[in-house]
Amino acid sequence: MVTATAYWRPSTVTQAIELLELPGAVALAGGTRLNGDPSPDRVEVVDLQALHLEGLVPEDGERLRIGALTTLQQLADAAEAPTVVREAARRERPSTLRAQGTVGGCVVTGDPESELLAALLVHEALVQVETSLGSGTVPLERLLGVLPLAPGRVVTAVTISTDGVAAVARTARTPADRAIVAAVGRRSDAGRRVAVTGVAPTPVLVDTGVELDPVGDFRGSSEYRRALADVLVARVLEEIS
Repeated sequence: MVTATAYWRPSTVTQAIELLELPGAVALAGGTRLNGDPSPDRVEVVDLQALHLEGLVPEDGERLRIGALTTLQQLADAAEAPTVVREAARRERPSTLRAQGTVGGCVVTGDPESELLAALLVHEALVQVETSLGSGTVPLERLLGVLPLAPGRVVTAVTISTDGVAAVARTARTPADRAIVAAVGRRSDAGRRVAVTGVAPTPVLVDTGVELDPVGDFRGSSEYRRALADVLVARVLEEIS
């Protein structure tokens, strides 16, 4: 059991950064989980909900800015978001948790089964990260490769491209279950991008012909997941071609 030794609710991003630099500090966004790399039993909770980082704003060049504290349900209901992204947000959590879970929380958790992360990857997601040294953006695929976030970093927004044609192929035990493996593909003027879940520590962008080496579990062996990925990637590529 994790014990919270302190609870902070900063009102500015600067305050949040300072608090997250403290030893044992972890971020709480929507309230469904703690994000960070806490010690086994004692943490200092930094609640980000007062930062008002929610909302979706269209930007020039067919881009959409999604505030980090935008809930999964708000994204699922957002007409300005690509259909594949909206559907992935709806599948990310049960309805009772979609009203709490946030886009930023999803990003920094890096769940290997997250179809939303896969959808964001193919829509060329850029993640805005604030630190004491300033603000910067990093491609989502690069950020996923360095999780958990280093101390003193706050994700404030995600921007995605909204043009192009996208498709999803997935295999699950039941239609309502999380996918064992899912593939999301998108074709735009910049080319094709395909991301796969359930085959690596986080959802990953893949190229045709790349050999995957997933870890098996009770829902599917490594060989089964690899075979599923090959079939599902072929399906989405056919659908977006």
